[in-house]
Amino acid sequence: MQKTITTDSNFRWVILAMTTLTGFVAMGFQTTSLSALFSEIAKSVDLDLVQIGLVWGVSTVMGIVTTVIGGSFVDYFGTRRSLVTLCILIGITGALRGFAVDFWTLFFSSFLFGMVQPVVPMNLVKLLRQWFPSEQLGLASGIMSAGFATGLMLGSRLSATTLSPMLGGWRGVLIFLGVLTVLLGFLWFMIHPPVEKTKVKRPNIRLIFANVRYVTRYHELWIYAIARFGALGVMRGVVGYVPTYLREIGWDVLDADTAITLFFLASLIGVVPLSYLSDRIGNRRLVMTVGVTMMSIGTGLMFFVGDVFWGVMVSMVIAGFFFDTFMALSGAAVTEMEGLDMTMIGSALGFAYMMQNLSATIMPPIGNALSVFGLNVPFLLWASSGLIAVVALLSYRGQKPK
Repeated sequence: MQKTITTDSNFRWVILAMTTLTGFVAMGFQTTSLSALFSEIAKSVDLDLVQIGLVWGVSTVMGIVTTVIGGSFVDYFGTRRSLVTLCILIGITGALRGFAVDFWTLFFSSFLFGMVQPVVPMNLVKLLRQWFPSEQLGLASGIMSAGFATGLMLGSRLSATTLSPMLGGWRGVLIFLGVLTVLLGFLWFMIHPPVEKTKVKRPNIRLIFANVRYVTRYHELWIYAIARFGALGVMRGVVGYVPTYLREIGWDVLDADTAITLFFLASLIGVVPLSYLSDRIGNRRLVMTVGVTMMSIGTGLMFFVGDVFWGVMVSMVIAGFFFDTFMALSGAAVTEMEGLDMTMIGSALGFAYMMQNLSATIMPPIGNALSVFGLNVPFLLWASSGLIAVVALLSYRGQKPK
């Protein structure tokens, strides 16, 4: 029997638990496990810094396209079928990376992984919007993002130092995570209740782009999309580079992994209270602006602190404290735009995520390429990326769609 989603149903807490678990397994842990393993992978398949940046960036290059298409398909097929399918595909393509034998096989398997993984957060954000009222949406989004943050933190902390020795190396880690994500897809099939299908036209390329053109009439959407572009430039650049950077300047593996773990630990500590604060004050944009400003400051400090242990650690805490809060609130803010119909939320999120994936694709290799001028120079580029988000958020004056 099909059910209709209502925001006063207690089952919303089960849905929240599942979205949090999905953020942990399929998104957070899967993402930073790769960056933490890059030194081991580089030795195994002979990668240089630029190739590492390309592999790190290509995981989102197809997301530039698939998030736009995926958003419309989520609107049509619904979150249940989309989540089941995507988790299984993420698991398979993620595990394929563990069978890479050289740069090109790792590059191609990461390319396939990046076709499907970036679509999952849109499902989760839309799902929360369906199940939670606006006055609880910030808190719910924050809790879900805490799952992301926990996965990001533990992935960076445990993948190289604990899981790799336990599972026989980096290949075993990536295959193990792939299997877990496939199992998560089957869990979604059993737990997510069937819901009444929204009456929309069958998706086609013309309809997809018509939907995208429609949602881009919202000036507010452009603000959030540009802000996500800037913020993801900071995060993907820093997270992909810092472990390798610190080892290059003489740090041992444990200390290098501790630095990026602090980034995500700080983010985890801040995400729920700060997201809840946005519910209380009724101003998500203010919290987002302060947050991305701090991300830029912390990243910029990495240029100056060199190999000073506490300088690096403090910089990582400052840069990381607001990250997951920003991501949670910017996604929630898109779904709350005045006049945006529920059937168009996927398309709007798809456009915003397209912009963030564009940034996540180009910023790591560009930043890594600047390392020829000095290993600390890339941090200036990524700090500047955060300032783009600040300017965008401060420029908004409440325009409505034409």
